[in-house]
Amino acid sequence: MFKIFKPSPTSYQVKLAGSDTEFSVQRGESLLSSALSAGVQWPFKCKVGSCGTCKCQLLEGKIKPQLDFSYVLDGSEIQQGYILACQTMLKSDLLVSLNLDE
Repeated sequence: MFKIFKPSPTSYQVKLAGSDTEFSVQRGESLLSSALSAGVQWPFKCKVGSCGTCKCQLLEGKIKPQLDFSYVLDGSEIQQGYILACQTMLKSDLLVSLNLDE
């Protein structure tokens, strides 16, 4: 007997562009929750997708948004690949850019 579906990985790796920072995200956890658990100094306020403080730019990889980012991010930010870390579930390993100067 053969398997039709390949099992999903139980975790994915995230790398922050321009740094040596990498951390693991367990399936079912948000990008922000995993970053904070790993000790990453990720800016946030609300954790529910209404403030935009946790936004980052997705450079590589696939995600599953938990809500429509256009409620918080404007059209140009979305076109540039910005996402809300608190409302992002991973579908692959990611490379993201996090501007800590904002």
